[in-house]
Amino acid sequence: MKETFGEYIHKLRSDNGLTWTKLAAALDIDQSTLSKIENGKRNVPEEILPKLSSYFNLDLKKLEHEYLSEKIAELIYPQEETKSLLKAAEEKAKYIRTIKTQQGTIKF
Repeated sequence: MKETFGEYIHKLRSDNGLTWTKLAAALDIDQSTLSKIENGKRNVPEEILPKLSSYFNLDLKKLEHEYLSEKIAELIYPQEETKSLLKAAEEKAKYIRTIKTQQGTIKF
């Protein structure tokens, strides 16, 4: 997905003919929060992902990947060398995963 997560939620809502009120109730958030999320004025709360997945019958793992990729993109977009930055982050993640696995504390 190239659009922001908020734009994606807006598209899901619009494509399914839902009002802000109806979708907000399904996600257990208020209508103004949903409006702000869709308009990029508020970040998507991670806890709505399972509800969004269930409501629209979407793959939760894919939603989580999109959610995390947007968070990473928000952190790195000002940088010029994003490719090398992502490679360094991947190497660091592998290293941390190895340490956590050795300690027996890996969490998913």
